[in-house]
Amino acid sequence: MIRPIALAATLTLAAAPALAAQDPLEAANRRIHAFNQVARAWVLAPVAQAYATHVPQPVRDGAARALANLGEPVTAAAALVAGETGIAAHAAWRFGINTTLGLGGLRDAAAARGLAPRSFTLADAACRWGVPAGPYLVLPLLGPATLRDAAAQALTAAALAQVLGSDAVLAWGSADAMAAYIAAHPSLERLDAESLDAYAALRSVTLQRRAAACPVDRPALEPEE
Repeated sequence: MIRPIALAATLTLAAAPALAAQDPLEAANRRIHAFNQVARAWVLAPVAQAYATHVPQPVRDGAARALANLGEPVTAAAALVAGETGIAAHAAWRFGINTTLGLGGLRDAAAARGLAPRSFTLADAACRWGVPAGPYLVLPLLGPATLRDAAAQALTAAALAQVLGSDAVLAWGSADAMAAYIAAHPSLERLDAESLDAYAALRSVTLQRRAAACPVDRPALEPEE
């Protein structure tokens, strides 16, 4: 599914070299980043804080696991497109086990049996094909991406809408995006507090994270002198 600015959820904000990234759309990206900052401050952050305050941790964890379980068939399909049959089988097993023994994914029964979550999206499939990242993008509310990854996310949403219906995909995507943002909220707050230029810091960390997972992206990132 489409991930929001919370794709930074697993980012390590520890010291990392600044990167000279190609960002031909920087002026527009910075404006959208500023809009996202306002949306975070006035809408997303209060919702995240209220959710964390009023919903018990076990309930939050179970809901996040259930949403993640719904994404396992998408992971399997993306892996098959990339020819990664092992990842596809892994995702299929996880979905079957967690849907049954895990009560619809509320419990990660698959992980308890040695099948830990493995993320794989259509963007990762495109990386396997050698599709270049393209320019860095900041999407309204969804946050940082690259042209390749944003296109892959849009194609995934369109394909799911054909199968499940647009209303179901919108509801699922919105819930998944909010869950991801809630997980990312502390890291994003820390990045804002510790960075002189939050836009550049988020861009650098996002592109480094993608390059770590996608070798085709690595030559585009060069340490600044």
